[in-house]
Amino acid sequence: MTKKKEKVSVSGKELEDLRQRAGERDECHNKWMKVLADYENTRKRMEKEKVDRIRFANEDIIARLFPIVDNFDMALAAMDKAEDKTAVMDGIMLVQKEFHRILEENGALKVKTDGELFDPNVHEAVCVVETDEYADGMIVEEVRAGYTLNGRLIRPAQVKVAKNPERERELEDK
Repeated sequence: MTKKKEKVSVSGKELEDLRQRAGERDECHNKWMKVLADYENTRKRMEKEKVDRIRFANEDIIARLFPIVDNFDMALAAMDKAEDKTAVMDGIMLVQKEFHRILEENGALKVKTDGELFDPNVHEAVCVVETDEYADGMIVEEVRAGYTLNGRLIRPAQVKVAKNPERERELEDK
């Protein structure tokens, strides 16, 4: 089914009005296309910036770790030549302190274990130690340090947990 084209006559004023409206429509369309292109370019630029931020997010902290790596390298090189191993050990301990300071400055805090009750949310029990020196569930020893980053656990502390045999006997006697 095809439509028949109907001839319509318009006055000169109406024709001029239609041409003006068509021009305004074309202008709006062109502005819209420019805004759309600007939006797409901005979106692509922001996506690239996001990717770059992720790729280089650790740049600052890594740059701050280079002196520590250099100091460790020098300490290891000095171990072969040093007659006084305690001086080298003192140097290594200073490097370790500097390393922990940089971690803390960047929001990485060590999970507390000394004198703490075992908490499965931040601790990982690697073994149970029977002892009457500690109460049940107390941490006896830290095997590996755990860390939080800005309040989020990124690695649980591995610990040895006390099991008091006296306490178990008391429970059995009841």
